[in-house]
Amino acid sequence: MEIEAVVFDLGGTLIEYAGAYVRWPELETPGFTAAHDYLIRQGITLPEFARFQAAAFELLPGRWRRATAGEKNLRLVELLQEVVEACDGVCPEATWLNEAAERYQAAVRAQAEPIAGAQAVVAHLKEQGYRLGLLSNTMFTGVAHREDLARFGLADYFDTMVFSADVGKWKPNAEPFLHVLEDLKVSPEAAVYIGDDPASDVVGGRRAGMRTIHFRSSDRFASPDGVKPHAAIDSLAELPPLLTRWKMNG
Repeated sequence: MEIEAVVFDLGGTLIEYAGAYVRWPELETPGFTAAHDYLIRQGITLPEFARFQAAAFELLPGRWRRATAGEKNLRLVELLQEVVEACDGVCPEATWLNEAAERYQAAVRAQAEPIAGAQAVVAHLKEQGYRLGLLSNTMFTGVAHREDLARFGLADYFDTMVFSADVGKWKPNAEPFLHVLEDLKVSPEAAVYIGDDPASDVVGGRRAGMRTIHFRSSDRFASPDGVKPHAAIDSLAELPPLLTRWKMNG
């Protein structure tokens, strides 16, 4: 079946959020720093940053696993509350946690850069008549990521965007992929998903019945045994020619 839609991952595929950090969750360090500093200034009793971050890094992977397993949604504001509680702190004002989350997002987003070729490739695919979607596993708000996409000239090309924390649906489950496809009004067989994390993007896309492309933008993610994409690329510039070849081969 001819491909009618292309759906992109966000972090590591269109925008790189890692900054100077190589691995996750270390790349979250600027965010936790900003949140800790803000909460301390509000008079909340917390340990020094090293202990605060250690508590956060202990909690975050498990909370992420629960979200991707479909057990419980993960939003940044709720994670920060759990970290504060793990440090035996009490945040009496919900507005403080909301503001801490905003400062966290701003700190991580400040180190963001567009992936090479992202705007040109997305614009080209739109001109070629593809319907374009975006699906991101993120504990940030969709509002924050839409601002990033607009800042790098990417937002206007997408017909739909789905952010996991907003909808409570996480890759690699099929549900968020199917959500995007329903918005795009295309069948799974007529769509392709591209992302940099095989365990989320390739596994999830295949579960939804889509073709999948592994974008090897970094060595941050290992490919689980037996997980095979339909194709792999090392730059976004390779995407349009690949889609053309698939179109010609049927």
